[in-house]
Amino acid sequence: MEFRHEIISFPKKLPIKFFLHRIGNVSRHWHQSLELIVVMKGDVDITVNSLSYRLGAGDLILINSNEVHELHSADATMVALQIKLELLKEVVADVKKMYFDCNTVKADQPELFTNIKRIVAQILQYNINGSEFIDLKNAALIYELIYELCTNFSSDEQKTLRQPKEGLDRLQRILEYVNSHYNEPISLQQVAKQQFLSVPYLSKYFKNKLGLSFSDYLKDLRLYYAVNDLLNESLTIDQIAAKNGFPNPRSFVVAFSEKYGELPSIWRKKHAEEMLGSVETTKEKSVNYYQDEPHSYHEEISRFIESNLIEQQVAPPAKILQRTSSAHQITLNKPGKTLKHYFKTFIGVSRVKEVLYADVQEALRTAQREIGFKYIKMHSLLDDDLMVYSEDAEGKALYNFQLIDKAFDFLLSIGLKPLVQFSFMPAKLASDLSKTVFYVNINTSPPKDLNKWNGLVHALTLHLIKRYGIAEVRSWLFCVWNEPSSSNLLFGFKEDETFFTLYQNTYNTVKRIDPSLQFGGPAAFSTYNKSEDWLFSFLNFCKDQQCLPDFITVHYYDIDLKSTNNYIGIDKQLNLSPVTNSFQQFIDRLQLRLRAIKLDNLPVYMTEWNSTVSHKDLMNDTCFKSAYVIKNILENYDRLNSFGYWLLTDLHEENRLPPQQFHGGLGLFTVNNIKKPAYHAFCFLNRLGDELIAKGDGYFITRKEQQIQILLYNYYHYDDIYANGISISISHQERYSHFPGKAKREFILELMPLAGSFEIRHSFVNRSYGSAFDHSLLLGHDSELSLQDIEYLKQISIPRIEKEFAQAANTLTIQATLEPFEIRLIEVSARHTV
Repeated sequence: MEFRHEIISFPKKLPIKFFLHRIGNVSRHWHQSLELIVVMKGDVDITVNSLSYRLGAGDLILINSNEVHELHSADATMVALQIKLELLKEVVADVKKMYFDCNTVKADQPELFTNIKRIVAQILQYNINGSEFIDLKNAALIYELIYELCTNFSSDEQKTLRQPKEGLDRLQRILEYVNSHYNEPISLQQVAKQQFLSVPYLSKYFKNKLGLSFSDYLKDLRLYYAVNDLLNESLTIDQIAAKNGFPNPRSFVVAFSEKYGELPSIWRKKHAEEMLGSVETTKEKSVNYYQDEPHSYHEEISRFIESNLIEQQVAPPAKILQRTSSAHQITLNKPGKTLKHYFKTFIGVSRVKEVLYADVQEALRTAQREIGFKYIKMHSLLDDDLMVYSEDAEGKALYNFQLIDKAFDFLLSIGLKPLVQFSFMPAKLASDLSKTVFYVNINTSPPKDLNKWNGLVHALTLHLIKRYGIAEVRSWLFCVWNEPSSSNLLFGFKEDETFFTLYQNTYNTVKRIDPSLQFGGPAAFSTYNKSEDWLFSFLNFCKDQQCLPDFITVHYYDIDLKSTNNYIGIDKQLNLSPVTNSFQQFIDRLQLRLRAIKLDNLPVYMTEWNSTVSHKDLMNDTCFKSAYVIKNILENYDRLNSFGYWLLTDLHEENRLPPQQFHGGLGLFTVNNIKKPAYHAFCFLNRLGDELIAKGDGYFITRKEQQIQILLYNYYHYDDIYANGISISISHQERYSHFPGKAKREFILELMPLAGSFEIRHSFVNRSYGSAFDHSLLLGHDSELSLQDIEYLKQISIPRIEKEFAQAANTLTIQATLEPFEIRLIEVSARHTV
């Protein structure tokens, strides 16, 4: 397994590529490019042709053109720079004769490698925040690197060990055939016949070229693909063995145990966290809810740069913050569009039990007082920590709804109505006690007895009606389960039909009590660049079985599940969306498909959305997130019936809580109820008027009675490096480095016709005002914040307010310059003199 990230792809005129690796095993391969490998952390075992070396942190090696090599490491981070030989044709007469002996493990003069490491450190340093002219610097550094190689490492010593091109052509044909038929019962005899070679010659040829026998290569190849298949929990061990060409399950188990030192079943269980996910149609690995953060290389890269740049080396100068400007004429005397403000239909907390926590109740009271949401989405209504379900000695159901009552009583007291989500599975009803997720071991297996499940749903629904009254409960929403489209190792089941049956039973049970109760679903999970096929297969089932939901619930996270092919296999990981309008793209394709099947009349509630699923993405605490919220809601205002931001507070029980206050949690509040910039974004949205006057890039203008509200934002999208799951320059303190080209933005708005005397009130949030994280940097390490520090941050982390007064004869001109990631609400009111 390998995480392999291309962080620099130079232009065609400069055929160089730069990669970051977190490697496990990279199988034998070769390429015509030179490849310089620098180990930044850990140990790497590398075999080049038939020679093996162990490289540690700080070591480097140059792989020459057409040298067969493989790498193995339990946990290492390295930089790989690939140089295509075409680059050298302009300056070297015969590149085919070039050979470099550059290997710190072999050398007894470590000072020879100083300049090589310096140049690599400079490439990293300059490209972390590259300017528009970075290609010129890259070209200079690459040619300097080649000069160092030619001057100090050019050698004739081991040219004979390299594969001649004609030999590689034959080897490539053989391996392409084997790689295409590895899952079939192929043999050395079959390959020899296909290549018109004798068996003894091919056997010897294979051993000489790759350093291992044909049978060993075939076994390793099959194991490579089998390991990937072990991450697909829907496949049994027997199926994996057959799928990858092993003659029987035993041969697979024996081969796997010899290579990895444990049974495949044990390996699968140990790596279960890697499999948690939600690919809707294939049910294979994708989204890892336990992923802490993008792969952070900050410490390794910073340490490498600092230790390999000489003191006299001047760092790239900080780019001067530029300014852009846009002017807009806004006509006020034309009818506007009525707004419904669906952004505040839903708020969410992770689990029902958390509603009983004093800090969560405080956060909810604050949000209701300052914003005012209508519904709340929560998981785990039926979990054992609420003591809902048990059985007596004869197996008769015992119900206890007291803690549910306490949670619902509180929610109703602050004006919130519940989405009654029947989830997850009480232990006494669970079909698989080992199917649990998250820190608190939520059981997500289907019920072992549907009749008992239906009885529980029936009893709880009747209880709610009796306690709160039929009129009140009819205003609530009901559903069952969460993200059933996800992997069986998360919320989903091995077979989609299992959920379909569970949904149909729960739907019918509720509707038999009162057909007016609103029942919906299925909380289908969607992402950037991902189809909604699972959702529509569910809706087709509901049509056929006459259990169509009264409303549709969906989740959207701005992540990219696209697999990337590379020369050693397929790289799958959690990336972020690389485009700025992916949220809009999701809504476009969802509405298009709903219209196609004539279900666009159903309300669509987005009950979860965010830029990431990670609870430790450091950008979650920053002003990036407030600008992200404003941008996406304003660009898609009221297009769905809710935009349920996930979630209210970092105080939740999915993961073990880190000691840091600002650890990158998804909440609008920190664990200690400090408001983050994203919270202020919702407060600004809540002050918009009910009539839309105009909107455009960076602005949204509304009217309420005689007051005008102008909401501005200066959004920048993270760069492709960060989107690809790599953090090469982010640390706890520095979180804004992955935004190239960010600049101040000036807005000039001419409101007409407008005459009289006006008060113009500016409320804004940027890194200097209203950003708790940025304020916390002045207080030291946030894992050591005192109670006094926390109270100080609560008081100081509020929007700044400024006022100005203006006269207008016909046109009122408003001017505002926003910092990068700033959000600003401008309220224009007529002044009435006495």
